[in-house]
Amino acid sequence: MRTRRRIICIVLTLLTLLLDSSVLPFTGLDMRFVPRLCLVAVVLIGTVLGATEGIAYGAFAGILLDITVYQPAGLVAVFYTLCGLIAGFLSGRLRPYLVTVVPLTAAYLFFEIGMAIYVYFTVGTFPASQLPYAFLRLLVALFALQLLYLPAIKLLKPASIGRARR
Repeated sequence: MRTRRRIICIVLTLLTLLLDSSVLPFTGLDMRFVPRLCLVAVVLIGTVLGATEGIAYGAFAGILLDITVYQPAGLVAVFYTLCGLIAGFLSGRLRPYLVTVVPLTAAYLFFEIGMAIYVYFTVGTFPASQLPYAFLRLLVALFALQLLYLPAIKLLKPASIGRARR
């Protein structure tokens, strides 16, 4: 069971990583509205399996994404690891009906604010014009997580969800 769960998480992470870095940028979509699907997968894993798994797969996805994109090495890995921690931590302390909304919102806002601060310190201007797009990306990410949540529960078979897991 544990090996099956790991394989499913690795395949999900790699699939969303390939979509984020290789497929979606070349589809002609306006990338300002497309959420980071790899971040959604990390938050999904952290929400369903807990903070430890969220940290592990967040670091895994972040390192692989750092290799494939041209941002400073380690930046995305740190943010994804902390987003997996946030999602896992919050999902263990919430009621089951809030688990699909609050962890993703907190982790996605943390990521967007962290990247905005990074842009501010590298460029010298705060990207305030990008804030409405960040909100729209969050809404699309929430929709994507709602679609993936029940199949993930069915495939990963966690011990418990929400407040019962401690």
